[in-house]
Amino acid sequence: MNHWSTHQLTEFFAAVCEPRDEQAAITVAVERAAEVLEAEVAAMLSGGGVDVVRGVDRDLLEGALPDGPSPGVLALPGLGEVHLSVARFGSEPRGTLLVARAGEPLAPEERQLLQAMGQTLGLALHNIALLTAERRLREEREREAAERLALVESLREARHDSLTGLPTRVLFLEILGEKLDAGGPVSVLFIDLDRFKAVNDSLGHRAGDDLLGHVAGRIRDCLGSAGTGARLGGDEFAVLLGGSTTENAVPVAWRIIEALRRPFRIAGRDVFIGASIGIATGAAGTDPGDLLGNADVAMYRAKKDGPGKVILFEPRMHADALARLTLGGELRRALELDEFRLLYQPLICLETGAATGVEALVRWSRPGRGYVRPAEFLPLAEENGLITDIGRWVLRAAGEQAARWRRTIPEMTLNVNVSGRQLTDPRFTGDVERTLAECGLPPAAVTLELTESVLMSDPRTAIACLGDLRDLGVGLAVDDFGTGYSSLSYLQRLPVDELKIDRTFISRAEPTVADLAVIRTVVELARTLKLRTVVEGVETEEQHRAMRELGCDYGQGYHLCRPLEPENIPAAFANPLATYPGG
Repeated sequence: MNHWSTHQLTEFFAAVCEPRDEQAAITVAVERAAEVLEAEVAAMLSGGGVDVVRGVDRDLLEGALPDGPSPGVLALPGLGEVHLSVARFGSEPRGTLLVARAGEPLAPEERQLLQAMGQTLGLALHNIALLTAERRLREEREREAAERLALVESLREARHDSLTGLPTRVLFLEILGEKLDAGGPVSVLFIDLDRFKAVNDSLGHRAGDDLLGHVAGRIRDCLGSAGTGARLGGDEFAVLLGGSTTENAVPVAWRIIEALRRPFRIAGRDVFIGASIGIATGAAGTDPGDLLGNADVAMYRAKKDGPGKVILFEPRMHADALARLTLGGELRRALELDEFRLLYQPLICLETGAATGVEALVRWSRPGRGYVRPAEFLPLAEENGLITDIGRWVLRAAGEQAARWRRTIPEMTLNVNVSGRQLTDPRFTGDVERTLAECGLPPAAVTLELTESVLMSDPRTAIACLGDLRDLGVGLAVDDFGTGYSSLSYLQRLPVDELKIDRTFISRAEPTVADLAVIRTVVELARTLKLRTVVEGVETEEQHRAMRELGCDYGQGYHLCRPLEPENIPAAFANPLATYPGG
């Protein structure tokens, strides 16, 4: 074979060995054979049919070829007579490389080159088949390995929380069972975060996940080697204290409460949350699931009592939990059945004793069972999301009633409580604007009250939401001031008009010097910030006199005026500090 044919064969070999699948290699071989041998037609035959063809229609070639094609002259429509040359390769043979050229038949060296191309193609196809089988085997092994790894990972994730690295409920119960079997007292702390949902809703799930990771870290720091922490799901955590009595567990719970009260730096801002903790203690023979469930029941009692509480489990709490479940079902139907009503507690000017406004207070009257205390159903409504619908009803009902009163008492103002869920609801500002317009209330006649703890759970988001409300012209008040760990820097930035001083500061019938010092500081702060002050819980004449002397602007409490039925409100405005039948 001469030099040029060797060079062409080398290039042919390199070209057909490059593809990773057989069909591509065959296509390259057919194209290169036609180019090198200057043939009008080239094809690859296998199994009695044409696999790949160039230069003529597949059906025309198959119709013109005799069985077992051999060198000779072949008549092809459109090309006339062409000289056919073939090169069989493989032991069966596996296939045939065919070229057909018009004019002259292939010279001996060209036929030799065609045979070499056929053998080269056969070798390339054999190698591709081996590599393909090897690749498939490797992929199958990799898939099996990945499946095994995924199984191991899923088993690990079932036992360790991927977000915090803490044990999951499954592993926690296993460890708890082992500790109980070993004998001795075992205490379980069930931890539920306060105000976590407000952070998750306002800053997004990524920030929420970041917060949960930081919470887990603080719980670990509080425990050290003394206990085992776990994430049970959502914003619920648990702690196992082996060899620990209830008395030993309580200080640990308070340590966790205090750790979680400190601000978290999340998404470039300070976020304030808290926690409620239930504690249950068991010994050998106690079912792990029952012990965790008891701590859960105690935690719900803690949340009912207010944020940042620690409650010990008592057996009677199970009956309370069942009653709470029943209450939740009835609460869902109460709004549809028109079972809510409003009472109104006047805001009294401490200087003159005159009523200047009213605060709308929602009450639930269960048919045949009387009133349900707000402290019982409002936290439940906040938890299950019904508070948004209830709050919308309160705003509308109170707005319509205030508009009627203002026809004869034009200076009357209305205060309405707003929940954290309402504040972060994107529809809330629109609801307020629409209610004002449809009731005919001037925005300045309405003040919306938000608790300090709600505002401090995410001050930046609160500032943005309050700004939208302030643009409507409504007043804004910080309710229960003094209970939410306000930062003065944030308080200065909150677009509020009023501070309502929490009743805990004057809980004694006759305030002490220390009580008065705290309230005086708050009043002076409010004056500096040009805010009105309203003191809550004025129950005695001594409290009334002390608050007036300290310079508080307004007061609320049973000594000044109880919550009233709507029909009694006009009389309260006509007769300062009179006693009226309350609701």
